[in-house]
Amino acid sequence: MSWQLSRKGASSLFLLLATLLFSAACQKDQVVTIGKPPPAISGEDVHGKMASLDQLKGKVVVIYFWTNSCCGGSVKELEPIYRDNKDRGLAVVAINEIDSRQYVQLFSKNNDLTFLMLTDEESKLLKQYQVYVFPTIFILDKHGIVRKKILGDIGSARLQELVQQQFDMQKKAEESYESIHAN
Repeated sequence: MSWQLSRKGASSLFLLLATLLFSAACQKDQVVTIGKPPPAISGEDVHGKMASLDQLKGKVVVIYFWTNSCCGGSVKELEPIYRDNKDRGLAVVAINEIDSRQYVQLFSKNNDLTFLMLTDEESKLLKQYQVYVFPTIFILDKHGIVRKKILGDIGSARLQELVQQQFDMQKKAEESYESIHAN
């Protein structure tokens, strides 16, 4: 009888270890890594329009995780950056955690915010993107590859610099491509 319990215990231990290893492997695939595409984002924005990260390929994208309790003021600072650069190919996706969709919709309207606003009331994106600090900012290049991850508020001037760096790198890459293929 004690041999069967040991065998049963070993089987349980094996299943537990296999589950943990499988779980760790799955989580590793979802880690947001510089130089790789981020997890997908899709759903309705605060105005009921369907939105997805795939629709923004070809643009430099700022993904901005925020809550009103800490970052409501800094999220407003995204609007001038967006307005100054949207014709150049900038997209901003502000993802609110904690606050209700109705609250974020009203916040967007009251502050004349015109960039894409999403809510993550079930914290699925928060977990996928491993957000532990607010704001957390990701900058994607025009191919949808993560180029920067910033923890905490960096101010609008620094964010504008980082966006400009992406546009500059994009321009250099295009010029390089054209010079190689000019012949």
